[in-house]
Amino acid sequence: MTTVHVEVWRDEHGVEWELVQLGLDEIGGSCVIRERNRLDEIDGDEREGFNVVARFGDRESAEEYLQGEGFYVD
Repeated sequence: MTTVHVEVWRDEHGVEWELVQLGLDEIGGSCVIRERNRLDEIDGDEREGFNVVARFGDRESAEEYLQGEGFYVD
């Protein structure tokens, strides 16, 4: 079983991206930044899920990317 940690980041306009850290039991753990597919919310089919914005090999690089794009953690 893979351990996952999800953290919500927001920008000044209220857009939310999630930083998903995979494999917490591994050293470093890879990360995915994802955004909920707004069209799925509108049509009510939330099963289709998320759009992957970026992938990183470590959390530090993912956080730097989010900060560079204007996102922050509440």
